[in-house]
Amino acid sequence: MKYLRYLVVLIVMSLCFAVSCSKGKKSKESEFLFIGTQGPLTGNVSYFGTQVLGGVELAVEEVNRTGGINSKQVKLISFDSKGNGKESLLIANKLIVSDVCAVIGEPTSGAFLSSRSAYDRHGIPVISAGATANGVTDGLDYAFRTTLQDSIGAPYLTDYLIDEKKYKNYVIITNTADSYSVSLSVFFRKRLRERNANIVAEGRIFGNPTDVSAEIRKLRGKDIDVVIYTGYYQEAAVILNEMGKQGIDAIMAGADGLQQDVLTPLVGDLGVGIIYYAGFSPNTDNELVKQFNQLALKKNLQSEVFAAQAYDTANIVFSIMKKSNITNCNADSRSMLRAGLSKVRNYEGVAGTLSFDNEGNALKAPFISEIYKTGAGTYSTIVTE
Repeated sequence: MKYLRYLVVLIVMSLCFAVSCSKGKKSKESEFLFIGTQGPLTGNVSYFGTQVLGGVELAVEEVNRTGGINSKQVKLISFDSKGNGKESLLIANKLIVSDVCAVIGEPTSGAFLSSRSAYDRHGIPVISAGATANGVTDGLDYAFRTTLQDSIGAPYLTDYLIDEKKYKNYVIITNTADSYSVSLSVFFRKRLRERNANIVAEGRIFGNPTDVSAEIRKLRGKDIDVVIYTGYYQEAAVILNEMGKQGIDAIMAGADGLQQDVLTPLVGDLGVGIIYYAGFSPNTDNELVKQFNQLALKKNLQSEVFAAQAYDTANIVFSIMKKSNITNCNADSRSMLRAGLSKVRNYEGVAGTLSFDNEGNALKAPFISEIYKTGAGTYSTIVTE
């Protein structure tokens, strides 16, 4: 009996010690407010993920330097998804149990689609600063995006090419391995047909080809003003270089996957004249943009759309947390944060004026940029619309 009593005492003491340690750990963690980030930091689309992370880090450094949120410092929990859908979902499950207030989610549409529902089921706000495909937030209470929608950007650019540039003859090239490219081509094709523009031909590539000579050869001898490519800059570079070799004299147009700072190092002068739409341009007279350019320069970060939208995204989250007096990341706090996000109207950020619609989509105007060569022999963009 004495042995049993002694054993019971030991067990009770052990349990009390465990509870005490647990409380101590929880108290220590509650000194901070945690924000999750996930995206491709390595792999073929790592540029987008590193830019998003850099933009969020800028906002976190700034808010912590000025006193934090309701007297608490913000800490980031970041994971590399490599842009892979399965990995994205695994990371979402890790962040769900990591006591985060919100997550700045995947910047690419496919990976965001893979992970968004998991956050919604657990009542954690997730906001993409890059996903542009149609419907990525539809039907989900906790999913948002601060990026320009392709359903707005593609028709807007198409109208500009027709009305302002007076281009008549178009080719659309789609990467059939990329759901983003397939979706974007639908928007361009639809608008070109609505405007009675001439679609001379449609081309298809798959994945990350190094040789597109056969596909470009089909364009020779045709009257082409614009080649619309709906994928990313890596494949665009292969297409442009092949167009140069085969003497296809046409400009390229597309979305923010064709940004100057990543494309012109791969194609040089072949990139001059490219026109693309995006949710941000560093080349405006806006004071917020000028300040952001300086912040990005100090951090050795590109001042471009993914970094800018991520910076705005984090600052929107922080502003709501401050107004809602959020001091922890429990379910009630996340619910208040979601409610605040749904009410965002006319937020003035570095990437323009933003409101969320009823599905959590950003409502904002596109920036139309054209690549040119400076007198110093470098490349830049001018905002034309």
